[in-house]
Amino acid sequence: MKLSLQSFAFLTSSLGIVTINFAFNLPAQAAIKCEAGNMIYYPNGSLLTCILEQNITVQVSNSISGTSNFTCRGKTYISFHEKGQFNTCELANDIQIKTGNSVETCPAEYRIYVSTPDDGKESITCRQY
Repeated sequence: MKLSLQSFAFLTSSLGIVTINFAFNLPAQAAIKCEAGNMIYYPNGSLLTCILEQNITVQVSNSISGTSNFTCRGKTYISFHEKGQFNTCELANDIQIKTGNSVETCPAEYRIYVSTPDDGKESITCRQY
């Protein structure tokens, strides 16, 4: 059977799209370890909250704000938005939050809250609780 160049190009580009789609649609809960029996889910099946088994580093990427890394403390709650985006956790380490020209230190054991409104400008806030 003879495969034309056009058919080959279509087949390889289709496989590439399937591969990319698989790589970017993995569920958030697959990347974290929660203590057994304490996971709460949204009606759509995505993870709402759980207690972490151990410290984990969460990386939040945004095309406007860039990439932020947070180490979340184990044995505390982590939560996500309904679409699987990271929402909040208790920090295991101090972090620096840059807002405009100012820098705020958010100490360990405080909660970090991340939200990304429709305009894409990521908001990071720090609260004791």
